[in-house]
Amino acid sequence: MDKGSSDFAELRTVTLADGVESTLLQYIRSTGLAPGDALPKEAELAERLSVSRHIVREGISRLKTLGLIDSRRRRGMAVARPNVFAGVSKLAAARLFSDGERREMMGLRVVMELGMAEFIYRRRTPELLAELRRHADNAQSYRDISPEIEFHTRLFAIGGNAMADEFQKILVTAFHTRGTESHRRGGRTPTHRDICDALEHGDEEEFRRVLRAHLEPYTNW
Repeated sequence: MDKGSSDFAELRTVTLADGVESTLLQYIRSTGLAPGDALPKEAELAERLSVSRHIVREGISRLKTLGLIDSRRRRGMAVARPNVFAGVSKLAAARLFSDGERREMMGLRVVMELGMAEFIYRRRTPELLAELRRHADNAQSYRDISPEIEFHTRLFAIGGNAMADEFQKILVTAFHTRGTESHRRGGRTPTHRDICDALEHGDEEEFRRVLRAHLEPYTNW
């Protein structure tokens, strides 16, 4: 087989796999399958779709990558609840983002945290505030950003949006020592304790103002 024929064969395989992927997505949606529900076996899918099991396997592997299908030993395949941010999370953990991309992530993180301020304020409880204060009391150093990350992760979680919380955990990887260092060198920037005080004793606008001032060094980075 010449190279041209090989390329067409590969293209046909990709196209068929695309079709299998789309059909499976439509099947899951139209039948109302929920996480945990079983899917037909590979052989059955191949027969229904009139394609080889190899093509079916390729389409299924794509949905597994998305976390939408899970293979269970001796029980076959089942629909799974996908982790929407799984791919981005792996990239963030591997530190594969450029400096410019991390700056953009930092900006997005600040916008999300300020956007959640209303929900954080309304959902605060004495128990959540006590937990937050324990993290606010941790010593900070511009060489150790873990207390900063932990505090803001806890603060954001009070907002109660599970999906936003998962995305926030990815965005906090954009924290950089230069951002924390500017907190220490840039004059009287509100501290974590100031944020807790505003959240506990101030009104919503006061809390938002203190939080915005605390995050300002990151928006300037």
